[in-house]
Amino acid sequence: MNKNIVVITGANFLIGHELVKVFLENNWWVHATISSKRKIKEQIIHSNLCYHEMDLQKTRSVEKTFNKIIKREGKIDVLINNAGFVLAGAFESYSEKQIKREMDVNFFGALLTIRNVLPVMKKAKNGCILNISSLCGLVCFPLFSMYHASKWALEGFSESIKYELEPLGIRVKLIEPGGVKDVTYSTNVEFGVNSTTNYDTIFNAVHKNTSWFPGFSTSAYVASIVYKAAIDDEDKLRYMIGEESNLFLNERLEGFKDESFRVKMKKRIFGNKND
Repeated sequence: MNKNIVVITGANFLIGHELVKVFLENNWWVHATISSKRKIKEQIIHSNLCYHEMDLQKTRSVEKTFNKIIKREGKIDVLINNAGFVLAGAFESYSEKQIKREMDVNFFGALLTIRNVLPVMKKAKNGCILNISSLCGLVCFPLFSMYHASKWALEGFSESIKYELEPLGIRVKLIEPGGVKDVTYSTNVEFGVNSTTNYDTIFNAVHKNTSWFPGFSTSAYVASIVYKAAIDDEDKLRYMIGEESNLFLNERLEGFKDESFRVKMKKRIFGNKND
């Protein structure tokens, strides 16, 4: 039997959980990585599914996990770098540990998984790498500086390696959701731990009144787009999801030369008081 093999990082909840479901529904064999089995919100039981504990901040952990998967399956058709979290708050509120973890999980962890999957994909002359980026990899909002840094890094890296890997039969794609619906706003958001002053006004404008953000997609919808990107043959790098993504990106592109997009962003978040 010719099995289709997918590896999904960050598979314990939200988009990752939905990704596991949609690939299983389409008869794929799924290897789902999580930081800890204790953190699984809703474990899926299926004969085609195997969970792996893997620490994206530890090179040896990533190597061990991928060696195990490749030894068992002999190939990996699709790698989905979904693991990540949002670090929010003023930059000076972030601890050094938080800053390092944000970049390790959201960016350097993806590099580690790709480094480990490339040999087997090159051998097969086939494969697809999907990196879950964000609207925050294209535009910037207040109080997400390190999250933006991690996603902008992922964007640039992915675009560059796409040129390198396409001649080898390996497709590279970026998934760029805007807002994603969740039961609670803070499920996947971690706030800076250091005490700060003078940021109450901007914090309330961004985090407590999110009416300035025009739309949200469900995790299931995002997962459905990721699946389609994994199986299509389009020579396409970016898959933007949500009307808000097009709105903010078009606003940025139109106002890039004179930076008028920043004026529009301030008006949207703060009203007219910062004109």
